[in-house]
Amino acid sequence: HNKELNKDSVDPKIILPNMMTTDRRNAIEVKRIFYKYGFPNYDLVGYRASGNYWLLVQHQDDDPKFQDSVLKAMAIEAEKGKASWINYAYLTDRVKLNTGEKQIYGTQMQLNSDGTSYEPQSVTDPDKLNERRKSVGLDTIEEYIESMNRRNFGTLKKK
Repeated sequence: HNKELNKDSVDPKIILPNMMTTDRRNAIEVKRIFYKYGFPNYDLVGYRASGNYWLLVQHQDDDPKFQDSVLKAMAIEAEKGKASWINYAYLTDRVKLNTGEKQIYGTQMQLNSDGTSYEPQSVTDPDKLNERRKSVGLDTIEEYIESMNRRNFGTLKKK
């Protein structure tokens, strides 16, 4: 079963450079939109487009300062119910990791040392992680790990 998945998969050596090029090209338009309109909230562009915009910002890892500017504007919109707290949590963690800090919500994952499961990258105050996740509408870290492992079984080694 795993062999079939791998056979049909595209080599990451091909995908990753293309993704990075696309992200860099998107940066120009993503910044233009932000500096003209602020964070495109639900009222301005609707739920789907607002989420799509967030995803483009999420991938602007070359510019964590810009990501952080969007994050601050996004928090104001989320407070008004016009942006997603879940997306806010993901971008918060991305900014933290991109600036050498520990993440808050445990949304950014990595393979564990033996490659059998995903685990969150470095997290601040792990004992309160599920509390923080719940506060923004995320499921527990245990459920998230299970979900990541299910979705990415082709990359995991058998225990």
